[in-house]
Amino acid sequence: MPRLAARAISRIETTYRSDLGSFTWAWVVRADGEVQYRLSHVDGRRERNPWQSVCHLTTVERRAIGSDQARATDLLMRLAREHGHFPVDNRR
Repeated sequence: MPRLAARAISRIETTYRSDLGSFTWAWVVRADGEVQYRLSHVDGRRERNPWQSVCHLTTVERRAIGSDQARATDLLMRLAREHGHFPVDNRR
C-alpha cells in the first residue's frame, strides 16, 4: 500500500494494458473532500501529470467517510469504475 500524504484519506491505482503500453492512474480522496486522479506511470516510467478533479464530496459524504480509509477506498473504487477504470481489490 502506498504511503499517504498527510492531507490524503485514501489512494488507489488503476492499470490499463494494451498494445500501446501499460498506463497507471493514481486516484486520491483528500481530507477536504476533493476526489482527483492523474496518469502516474506509462510503461513503468513515472509521469508528473496534473491532478484532474472528479468531484467534491458533500459535507454528509465527508462525515460518512470520516477518516475511515476503508470507506474512502470503497468510494474511490466505485468512482474509478464509473469513469471506466477498473481497480483490483487486493484487500481480501
